[in-house]
Formats: sequence, structure tokens, C-alpha cells
Amino acid sequence: MSEYLVDLGIDGRKLLQDSEGYRFTQDSVFVANMAKIDVGDRVLDLGSGGGILSILALVKRGAAHATGIEIQQKQCELSLRSARLNGLEDKFDVINGDVRDICSLVKAESFDKALCNPPYFTSGGAEGERGLSRCESGATLDDFVAAAAWALKFGGDACFVIKVARLATLFSAMTSRNLQPKHMTLIFPKLSSGADAAVVSARKGGKEGLTLSTFVAKDEDGKDTQQYKRLYGVE
Repeated sequence: MSEYLVDLGIDGRKLLQDSEGYRFTQDSVFVANMAKIDVGDRVLDLGSGGGILSILALVKRGAAHATGIEIQQKQCELSLRSARLNGLEDKFDVINGDVRDICSLVKAESFDKALCNPPYFTSGGAEGERGLSRCESGATLDDFVAAAAWALKFGGDACFVIKVARLATLFSAMTSRNLQPKHMTLIFPKLSSGADAAVVSARKGGKEGLTLSTFVAKDEDGKDTQQYKRLYGVE
């Protein structure tokens, strides 16, 4: 394991990463910032990896506590060390387990919010830890949605980031489990390239009604947009 620290740009907060294993991507930052998290919320981070979603929910959004579920033991250990590094050990815990076993891992309806950056692809891609994080070699997208539905309180929100090509699968999985999609943000690397990913928020037991917004990361010259700067707090 070759470790290094990433500065999160929030009051000196840092996150440990393993250069030989899975490393968080910009999409994780998008979902953590776009999710509606209220001060005092209990947050469940499904497929938590190195803990980026949990730590951002705690230090930037004011969550009271975050629990990660992660199948890779090395990533669990890394996230716990990151929590200690940031003085968050009393607000964060991680379960080394499979989201398909959600019923035995957490109590039903015990969380206010669920966040997830699931494996994007059904097959192919890198092998080893990175491959497990990027491809559905185990749990499927439906399994992650089912875990969120089990863990959320009635009226709680699940927030997923997914490739645009898999939106139909995500919507189908959500509505079949009483998670009603309420807001979707289409993410454009730049406007001319088309939407690449989407952040979708769904409410457990919510009424039908979807709103839509767009997020453009770069302008046509490759410079950060004002939206991007606001998200990262660098205006």
C-alpha cells in the first residue's frame, strides 16, 4: 500500500488515499455537495471506499454521524484512519460488509440520508480493488438501491451518482422500492461534450414529481465554470 494525503480544501481537512487501490473521483465530491443533508442528520454511505462521502457530509454539511458500509477491508481501515486524522472518530464508523447483507448490518429505517457512488459498469474495466469499485462483480445497482430503501426512514432521501447511460436502471430500481426520484442534476464535463453523469435524489415514500437542473464543470476553453467554483468554494 502506497499512501498519500489529499487536501480537501476545508479547514485543513485531509483524506488518506492508496495509490495502488481505489481512489475517489470528482463524482463523489458532486454527490456529497449536491445531496440535501441537514445539520443533525444520520448518514449512511453505501460502498464507502476511503470515506470521502462520509467525511464531506460531516465537515461540510453538518451531519451528526456517518456510517460507511464497505466490502474492502483495506478501504475500511483507510477511512477510519482518515476520520481519526480529522478528529471525527466519534462521528464516523464503518462496517466491513456487503450491501447485499444490509438487513444484518444496520437497523431498518435508522438513517435520515443515504449516499452512494456505486460501481458504474456491469462488467469489464480494471482488475483488483479498482475493478471491484468500478464494476458490478458483486453487488449490483439494484442491490445498492435496495440497501438504501431498507436503511432510510420514511421521508428520508437517497442520493446516487451514476452514468447517464444507466439512468433508466436506476429509476426503475428506485421506484420499485418506494424511492421516488425528486431531483436530478445532469453533469456536463463541458456543454459541448454532452452530459456524462447525473446526481439523483429520491425520497422514501415521496410523491411523484421530478425537477431537473444542470451542472457544467468546464467552459469551452477548459476553464472552471462559476458553478464549479461555487461547488468547491473557490470563488
